[in-house]
Amino acid sequence: MHHYSSEDQPTPRKAWLLGVAVLASALCVSGSEPRTLPLTLKQALERALDQNPQVHRAVLALAQGQEDTRAAQAALLPTVDAFGFIQRNKVNLDTFLGAPSRGGPLVVGPYGWGEVGLEGRTTLFDMSIWNRWRAARQLETAIQAQSRTVREGITALTVGQYLRALRGSESVKAAQSRIELAQALEKLAEDQQTHGVGTKLDTLRAQVQLQNERQRLIQAQTQLKTSLFGLAKILDLEPDIAIELKDQLAAPDLPQFTFQQAYANGLGGRPELAALEAQRKAAESMRSAALSARLPSVTLSGKFSSAGLYPSEPWVPIYQVTLGIRVPLFTGGLVNARIAKAKAELAKIQEDRREMESMVSLEVQTAQAELDAARSEVEVATQTTDLASEVLLQARHRFEAGVSNNIEVINAQDELAKASDSQINALYRLCQAQADLAKAMGQMETYFVR
Repeated sequence: MHHYSSEDQPTPRKAWLLGVAVLASALCVSGSEPRTLPLTLKQALERALDQNPQVHRAVLALAQGQEDTRAAQAALLPTVDAFGFIQRNKVNLDTFLGAPSRGGPLVVGPYGWGEVGLEGRTTLFDMSIWNRWRAARQLETAIQAQSRTVREGITALTVGQYLRALRGSESVKAAQSRIELAQALEKLAEDQQTHGVGTKLDTLRAQVQLQNERQRLIQAQTQLKTSLFGLAKILDLEPDIAIELKDQLAAPDLPQFTFQQAYANGLGGRPELAALEAQRKAAESMRSAALSARLPSVTLSGKFSSAGLYPSEPWVPIYQVTLGIRVPLFTGGLVNARIAKAKAELAKIQEDRREMESMVSLEVQTAQAELDAARSEVEVATQTTDLASEVLLQARHRFEAGVSNNIEVINAQDELAKASDSQINALYRLCQAQADLAKAMGQMETYFVR
């Protein structure tokens, strides 16, 4: 029987440390396993529009624009202040009268007095302030349109990256299918060689083809991984989260448009054009504000308070109402400078709008041309894939029957791989062209999210 020494006996401290070590090891092992996040395209878009930092910055910019509008509006509203003070005065009345008094300076005080009350001011007429408020409102509208521009851009990025990931996923599936076929053909070549029907060269060719297909699989898997990494970056995911694509790469079912329809939708739907229109109105309001600075302004102010000597007599209520008019006579060229600046801003916005309208036309034409070409490519690539599959089947039967060597089979495998890749790429280009057309019309979020 084995006898334990005192050093072999587990102590409570050792047992506790052992338990902590086991628990920490278990946590490390469990924490090292990547988490999986299944995502459809719509779910990815919703997450991107909710989590992407650019969208958050656009929301903050919109909040700042709203506060700027409120600040401009405040100049049109009355202001009311509460005030109160107590003073201790000693006054030489000769300084007010402008002449010396007989018998020496006439001094009053020292005495104390105070006042407490409310004072208000409001603008009754000032077209310059009014037009600046209108300009602030239009700039807020422009910021809202720019926020939509950010959302459209994030939607386009997410759709494009998700489609690239789908293309990589389809390429991996196709490569895996070709590997299974290559393994079957390799076994067939070995069996043919064993039975004396085939040659060692046939077996070697089949083995080389199998390695080529494995290399294509590695490339497809790398393409898929990098696409998923890019998608995770757009979605602002944690590094240990692995994305699982739930959609399939398929031809989109979206409405078709003529060029005139798509171009009209683009002019009406692009948030960039809406932002430029709002900026144009803001610049016109700023020009009006500059012109209005030459007009008179009317203000009203009033004060109601209680005042009296302190502490010798009780205080009594007093009030003061003032109606004032201000007429600018000379501004040192400030008004002319503001008018010239507003005119230059208007001219710049007009040029930006012309450029954007031309860009919309180009993007619509390009997207429609790529869309038409992609539809034809998908149809041709599908037929080519079907034919390549039939060629491979016939070549395989000929090799099985011992009529030919497997050179025909290897060539047919290569042709099928090319046709399969072409079909996947054509389908990807069709989906991307449809997304490009939606982006050109300013309707990415409408078609892909809502």
